[in-house]
Amino acid sequence: MTFNNIEYWIPRFIKYLEIEKRSSIHTRNAYEKDLYQFLEFLKERYQNATPGLDLFTRFTIRGFLSYMVEKKYTPRSTSRKLATLRAFSRYLVREEFLKVNPTINIASPKLNKKLPQFVTKSEIKALLNLPEVNTFEGLRDLLIIELFYATGIRVTELVNLRVKDLNFNAGTLSILGKRNKRRVLPLGNSLLKDLQNYLKERAEHDNTKPEYNDYIFVKKYKEPFTRQQIAQIVNKYINKIADNEKAHPHALRHTFATHLLDEGADLMSVKELLGHSNLSTTQIYTHVSAEHLKRIYKKAHPRADKD
Repeated sequence: MTFNNIEYWIPRFIKYLEIEKRSSIHTRNAYEKDLYQFLEFLKERYQNATPGLDLFTRFTIRGFLSYMVEKKYTPRSTSRKLATLRAFSRYLVREEFLKVNPTINIASPKLNKKLPQFVTKSEIKALLNLPEVNTFEGLRDLLIIELFYATGIRVTELVNLRVKDLNFNAGTLSILGKRNKRRVLPLGNSLLKDLQNYLKERAEHDNTKPEYNDYIFVKKYKEPFTRQQIAQIVNKYINKIADNEKAHPHALRHTFATHLLDEGADLMSVKELLGHSNLSTTQIYTHVSAEHLKRIYKKAHPRADKD
């Protein structure tokens, strides 16, 4: 395999993402999948078993995007694949194996702006009453839901929570977020109490594998949950009190941000709590909050339809 082959560069690009860009495993897996899909497209379209960098052109990339449209991929999926190719192109230019970035001036598909789904305050109240807290599993499930709603953490962040991240005296939780950035989140007294009860209960039945002993959430006291398993737990409960569109852990992250803004929190504070690197990412919640207020106004004000 020579330096000219696209396949030669894919694993090296993924390693670059891991070591230099400190991208998450999920980002790396998605990029890798997209690039090998593009590679298979080239092999089939050009009947070439080992496509070289000479086939990594503006023309072939546009052809790949057209292929995505033919196969009924959503604009969001197609846009993500183009983002992957852009990142790969920048890397190859950086390594001086491409002189010109072939993705320049290729427009991304237009996306329908979709506001984040969030759970209402009445739905949250009902949600928190669902787990059977007289069982260990119910206590654990309640704590998982509480943490998502009270802190706005991501699924991966919750999966990786360690006991050492908790500071009961200060009432805080230290989170290792994207790109290994740490942020410290405040915890309310009720949540701290539930955490203490849960950890006490877990210790009484503990047969966790030694290497996982410091993880807060472990399944059957043995090993950590996966992201998918945590999502299944949350989805099961949300489906009982809200629309299916809201049945995912990220909806609770959206809910955390939306409810904070509804209650008067400033945008910069919400940005820091969510662990966003750019304020523009957080600004979507101002639109959610505004839409929420409009609905309240139209429902409650006697002259709303005329104003």
